[in-house]
Amino acid sequence: MKLSDLLQHGDDVFLWLKEADILIPEVENLTLQVRRRQWNGFRKLLKKITTFNMKCDFQPFSILIPIPSLEHFSSGNIVSFKSREKASDQLLVALRDDNCSIIGLYGRQGSGKTTLVKAMGEKVKFLKMFSKVVFATVSQNINIRTMQEEIADSLDIRFDKNTDAGRARSIFSTIESMIRPILVIFDDVQVKFDPEDFGVPCKSNRCKILVTARCQQDCDLMYCQRDVQLDPLSKEEAWTLFEKHSGIHDEECSSSPDLLNVAREVAFECEGVPRLIKDVASSLRNKPIDEWKASLDSLKHSMAKWKIFLSFRGEDTRYAFTGSLYQSLCQGGFKTFMDDGGLQTGDQTSPSLLNVIEASRLSIIVLSENYANSTRCLDELVKILECKKLKKQLVWPIFYKVEPSDIRNMRKCYGKDMARHENIFGVDSERVQKWKSALGEVCNLSGMAYSIGYEYEFIQKIVEHANDIRSRLQIRNI
Repeated sequence: MKLSDLLQHGDDVFLWLKEADILIPEVENLTLQVRRRQWNGFRKLLKKITTFNMKCDFQPFSILIPIPSLEHFSSGNIVSFKSREKASDQLLVALRDDNCSIIGLYGRQGSGKTTLVKAMGEKVKFLKMFSKVVFATVSQNINIRTMQEEIADSLDIRFDKNTDAGRARSIFSTIESMIRPILVIFDDVQVKFDPEDFGVPCKSNRCKILVTARCQQDCDLMYCQRDVQLDPLSKEEAWTLFEKHSGIHDEECSSSPDLLNVAREVAFECEGVPRLIKDVASSLRNKPIDEWKASLDSLKHSMAKWKIFLSFRGEDTRYAFTGSLYQSLCQGGFKTFMDDGGLQTGDQTSPSLLNVIEASRLSIIVLSENYANSTRCLDELVKILECKKLKKQLVWPIFYKVEPSDIRNMRKCYGKDMARHENIFGVDSERVQKWKSALGEVCNLSGMAYSIGYEYEFIQKIVEHANDIRSRLQIRNI
């Protein structure tokens, strides 16, 4: 059996199943009719079913056609790494799930989401899962007309209405009238929107929606029923991709072990981000080793590091104020670190977390009621203020429902907590003295205070303040 025959055979099965979907409700509705009319209706329906069953004489599949790799569907733009194949397999399962109409793929900028979903679009067309794949890029300032025209071009629609609502009705009716379903891909979603405003149905067996986003929170905003994370490349995968684009094994380079060692470090500093790996590798191709070392130094001190570090008492604000602040900063394009507890062990701040503090441009300290209750928070505060002096880092205190004077003078909860630490570690403990000094110092810094009002408005002011100094937080490019 030829491939074309096999795929056409799949169309025949699909059409047969569609007719079955029409007949089944007729059988169910027959029992609801008046008794004396049932016999005539039954005879007509029996004849229809007999004719229908004669169509199901399908020949069995005699061969298995291997599905080409992702590289094939991406024209070589994707290397078939395990991390890419894992996401691809998860997407395929979700796309086959009839109970899943909106699917999200998220990963950091430059991770290859767009390339992957375009390859997946070609793959599902090959598998005859969808008759068409529609691709639309979503900008931060959404233009409904532009996106509707992009969708219409893919579906060969000619609008006879010149309003957003009229065009939406045309797109909606076209999709609903299709014999086989379509896949609509919304790429790089950064703001919430309703696909039905464009005419794309959200709950229809004629359409599935796949969105790509930079974080899971954006997928949640789109009410995705299944989220798939595109993981960074492993070190081995990163090195393979770096080798491909850097020409490091060219004859003149392969004899230099020093260059190979530097090249490996450069590849690993790119944090498994394919676009960054390709750009850095291509920029260093055929360059002397001094330029490789300079790029490595720049990566270590800039591109692979955090812009903003959040210090906070988890029990006080993790799932409320600080969590919302983190989301808003990320949506604003700031590379922000918020510890989920995985880097902290025992009674002290882990070395990994201290390294993150050192690698940040700005530390925002959320001084809440029980901040000083945590020895780890106090250790973080000491480290942050050390980096302010030694590395000229920026520090912003946020006085969240506390008075700076109460912290400075060790009153109320801050006084009780420090008294408890003195009982445990001793009044003259060097560690306790550092904590007291740090709390006094942070109260003298310029900060922002919140007591009552809408938290989202206060958070927006913090994000606007960060935007005002964006150039000082900007990560340099190679």
